[in-house]
Amino acid sequence: MLYTEDLKNMRLKNIKFQIIIRILLIGISLFLVAYLVFEQKRIVQSIYASIIPIALAIELILYIDRNNRHIKNYLDAIEWDDLSIKMPENMADKSFQDLNKSLNLFNKKLKLLRKENFAQYYFIESLIKEALIGLIVIDQDDNVFFVNKSFEQIIGKSKINSYKLVNNELSEIWNQISDLRINEKRTLEINVKGQSRIILFQVSEFKIDNKKYRLYSAQNIKSEMESTELEAWKKLIRILSHEILNSTSPILSLSATLTDMIHENTQNQELLIKKLREGLNVINQRSSGLIKFTNAFSTISKLPEPEKTVVNTNELLQKLNILFQKQLEENKIDFLFKVFPNSEELFADQYQVEQVLINLIKNSIEAFHCNALNKKINISVSNNTEFIQIEITDNGNGISQDKMSKIFLPFYTTKETGNGIGLALSKQILNLHKGNISVESQIEKGTKVIMEIPVTTI
Repeated sequence: MLYTEDLKNMRLKNIKFQIIIRILLIGISLFLVAYLVFEQKRIVQSIYASIIPIALAIELILYIDRNNRHIKNYLDAIEWDDLSIKMPENMADKSFQDLNKSLNLFNKKLKLLRKENFAQYYFIESLIKEALIGLIVIDQDDNVFFVNKSFEQIIGKSKINSYKLVNNELSEIWNQISDLRINEKRTLEINVKGQSRIILFQVSEFKIDNKKYRLYSAQNIKSEMESTELEAWKKLIRILSHEILNSTSPILSLSATLTDMIHENTQNQELLIKKLREGLNVINQRSSGLIKFTNAFSTISKLPEPEKTVVNTNELLQKLNILFQKQLEENKIDFLFKVFPNSEELFADQYQVEQVLINLIKNSIEAFHCNALNKKINISVSNNTEFIQIEITDNGNGISQDKMSKIFLPFYTTKETGNGIGLALSKQILNLHKGNISVESQIEKGTKVIMEIPVTTI
């Protein structure tokens, strides 16, 4: 911008000056012709004198035309990316000499800028091509605009640049990711040369010259998933082992004691029967507890796919209010709910969403001290364009930060009588709905749980 301003405001002043001089000369010569005609009545002399302004006008036109052609030739060269053009600087006409110097300086700066731009372009292009994450850019007509080597390697295809993504060997993958929303993630399992791969896809969008492009990233996360799955299994086995041992150890110990009593005490039959009855009762209770535990595990590990329907959020919350009315009154808890505009309906499995809300409301009721005052549970439903958001807020005891990272783990509980299934089950239900659940909490200030269920056009 600095150099174009120089070109416009400094060097061209000489050309303006030359044009002004020529116009003044034409004006003076015209005045002389008029003087000879009207004052001196010298017709012949005035005819000869009129040649002067005509010649000056022709010279002015030629001068301007030379300038125009001069600049046009330079701009044509720029338009055709010919930056090798160099204007002559040793000229008799000072204005042309200054103009050529400015054009050559401008050309030099253009070359420098273009060199820097090309260097940045090739650097970014090389960086993207060699990136470990697979990248593919699709234009608004579903044509491949750009693809890097990692993407081709990840999905096991080559020469993708020549593909149109419909009716070709990429169509199977494309059909499963084409409806991805911005920043949404989706995993696909594909077979590449007889080996299974789990690919994580994500999409973003940008515009160039009012034309839309979608950038898809792809990562093979099979090894990471296997590693995570192995850790999850190890954690689960530790939990199961701990719970089973906690239940079976007392049963084994008690059964051994009762067996010894049968062999040793044969005289007092009534006392023996009493002890056996008590012992068998304890064994029964512990066995029932173990069965309850395994049933809970079965529940969380075998959730069915959601059967989605349109759910009226007002009616849903009214139903929950009636369901918990007695408990809320007994515990002196104020229960309030509000449904904001555009969130009166959600598309979900009503039974599963009810189950989540029942778990969360129950948790909130149990979060208060018995003698606490001004107990409140508030539920709000709103629409943030992408999700229907349900917030359950209480002013109960809250959860300490050291426990927050574990609250969604199966069988982990912060309550003495809990089984640790509620939040783990809730998270799995929201995952099946492609939604989210998060918790914010502070000790003695309360807890807020945020459920997000995608807004789906039906």
